Amino acid sequence: MIQKISRQKASHQILEQIKQNISNGTYPIGEKLPSENVLADAFGVSRVPIREALGVLEASGIITSRQGGGRRVIDHSILSKYEPIVMEIARPQEIDSLLEMREVIEHEAAAIAALRRTHEELLTIENAHQAFILATKQNKNIGHEEDYQFHRSIMVASHNPFFVRILDNMHELYLGVLMYSLSQNKGREMETERVIAEHEAIVESIRQQDHDETSHRMRLHLTNVRGKLKRLQQKIS
Repeated sequence: MIQKISRQKASHQILEQIKQNISNGTYPIGEKLPSENVLADAFGVSRVPIREALGVLEASGIITSRQGGGRRVIDHSILSKYEPIVMEIARPQEIDSLLEMREVIEHEAAAIAALRRTHEELLTIENAHQAFILATKQNKNIGHEEDYQFHRSIMVASHNPFFVRILDNMHELYLGVLMYSLSQNKGREMETERVIAEHEAIVESIRQQDHDETSHRMRLHLTNVRGKLKRLQQKIS
């Protein structure tokens, strides 16, 4: 379904509608997109904003153009591409599977870290938590890099190198999910405060070396992330 739009920020509005049509299956993988002329007529604009919107999709690896063959939607699995725009149109099952994997690994890694962490490792975790607060509250960033370092510092404190290796091998994928998730909190101070509070509860339980409470707090944190993204995906679809 295409709606007429205003000229203001036309390319952005066009991009959002095409993304939605790709996400809901109107333009499935392998499908040839309508031509620039057809899209321009449908949106009620010139071909310039159409090209701009399609250029963003092409640069993100969501569509491809072929000489004389038009533009087609290509496989944009989050397993192979990490751009935030891919997260926005990724299949809900794919994102949910990734977050399920995070829950399984990270809640147990955190619980082990609570028992094994050294004083220096606790300080590193606390500093990573403070860096996230600084990034989100004072510097007004989404804090995805700081969030990643927070979770990684907990993995390191588990003293299990395989936990850290798994995280490092999926570094870009983790960052993509964190960027996508935390970007939804922009302008929503209560959501940011909730994430900070959840991090603080995790830090405190690690500080107290409470295995069960740390497991519970980390699982709760990641379950909340998973639930938020599920609700977002439902709105998009």
